[in-house]
Amino acid sequence: MSDHVYNLLKKHHSVRSFKKEPISEEHIKQLVEAGQSASTSSYLQTYSIIGVQDPEIKEDLKEVSGQPYVVENGYLFVFVMDYYRHSIINEESKSNMETSFESAEGLLVGTIDATLVAQNIAATAEDMGYGIVYLGSLRNDIERVREVLNLPEHTFPLFGMALGVPEDDEGGSPKPRLPFEHVFHQDRYNTDKEQQRETLKLYDQTVSEYYKARTNGERSETWSNQIANFMSSKQRLDMLEQLNKAGFIRK
Repeated sequence: MSDHVYNLLKKHHSVRSFKKEPISEEHIKQLVEAGQSASTSSYLQTYSIIGVQDPEIKEDLKEVSGQPYVVENGYLFVFVMDYYRHSIINEESKSNMETSFESAEGLLVGTIDATLVAQNIAATAEDMGYGIVYLGSLRNDIERVREVLNLPEHTFPLFGMALGVPEDDEGGSPKPRLPFEHVFHQDRYNTDKEQQRETLKLYDQTVSEYYKARTNGERSETWSNQIANFMSSKQRLDMLEQLNKAGFIRK
């Protein structure tokens, strides 16, 4: 048995510094085709992928994101939950399908579909020698992104992905993940809080040491500190409103 895929995935890390080398149309097509080969719930294929090359559109999206690598990359993908084509079928068939795609379940199905596609693309891109970084920051201003990308009703931009040839001095490395025992539960969820706390303490030490090594001691926060700071701040409180405007969570 080959360990190629396992070793490839274990090396993953976000790349935020790319060479000014465009990705060929052939590779873009292969990446999208690899994405389309991902599993899709009930064959619904509730996603679209927008490839962005136009410098002006990239600049507009950078204003939303605030991250320079939205512009400075080999290529930019935006992954969209897409029931627009399904709404067209609905108009033709008069089947009252909106009770499905405007529902909470429809939202979950579309989000999962698009995410599976994106991860197929990410793994394929890294196998080709490219680096990638996901861009959840495009959700900072959903209304603006929908306007810039001309997205119709029943579509929603979930996240982006910048990719390209990593700079030679990019210097990234995989961040330590939660221990196997902390995320894998055999048969039933392990609710033992003391055991979970002890595991978290050990993991916090590992993460702190990782940051110290990466920054020559300038950064040393634990994972728990990082998560507490992030999740205690208010994040994109208009999301439900924006989903409603796009035609979701109406049922």
